[in-house]
Amino acid sequence: MKTIITTESCSDIPVSMLEKLNVPMVPFSVNFPDRTVLDGELPIQEIYDFYDSTRQIPKTCAISPYQYSQFFNRLLEDPEVEIVHIGYSSACSCSFQNATISLQDCDEKRIHLIDCLNVSGGFGLLTLKAVELHTRNPQWSAAELADEIRKWVPRIKTLFIPEKLDFLAAGGRVSNAAALGASLLRIKPRIDILKGELINTKKYYGTMKKAASQLVEDFLSEEPLDRTLALIIYAKGADPDLLEKLRQRVLNDGFQEVLVFELGAVMTVHGGKGAMGITGFRREAA
Repeated sequence: MKTIITTESCSDIPVSMLEKLNVPMVPFSVNFPDRTVLDGELPIQEIYDFYDSTRQIPKTCAISPYQYSQFFNRLLEDPEVEIVHIGYSSACSCSFQNATISLQDCDEKRIHLIDCLNVSGGFGLLTLKAVELHTRNPQWSAAELADEIRKWVPRIKTLFIPEKLDFLAAGGRVSNAAALGASLLRIKPRIDILKGELINTKKYYGTMKKAASQLVEDFLSEEPLDRTLALIIYAKGADPDLLEKLRQRVLNDGFQEVLVFELGAVMTVHGGKGAMGITGFRREAA
């Protein structure tokens, strides 16, 4: 049997890289009042323009069971294919549940679903780890590969900060008063992904440059990390010089590779213009 690893657009891995790695992707979508656009087909600036003109953000839409079944069945037309699918956190969206429902219309014995319990960079990090494990161990069955990938899920450490809370307020995730207060006090709330959920764990004060630098320092120092790979993630509008400075800081701390990925449309809607984050794996317990 031939194992294919698949992922979703909210892993925020560039399409060009997914194509190079031979990892098929199924997209989420973004809903405007007059149209629905697949994640990856929408220029990010249109989200910002929509917010500027309406003070609202578009809605994001999970992948439906029908989309999943169509996606899986196209790949399963090859009778020798098995799928290991990395899915968006079940704690943040109904998407993973929909993937499970879709198996009723597929040859479910040939599909292995993995709940990454993470979003964006953490989701992408696990997808890249899956590719690495498969490349290094081509003799593994799809079931064996899926079991090994699941061991890495609790080791993902993902932190991010929004530059402003305006998108979070527009989406109803914080109150307008809280957003205004944070703006006046120059507060940048730190969000950790814990057991699949987005949890505010800390507050940074000052400029985005100062807050993002402190975020990275906390990431590097709070607990032992596997220094093979880290991802820095950002929404369009982030300072490119700051991104490069942060990348160099992480490399100087001993990481072998640091990749910088731009958020897609769905994650930009959730994080807002200029949001930034970092993700890597915790070191395996002795």
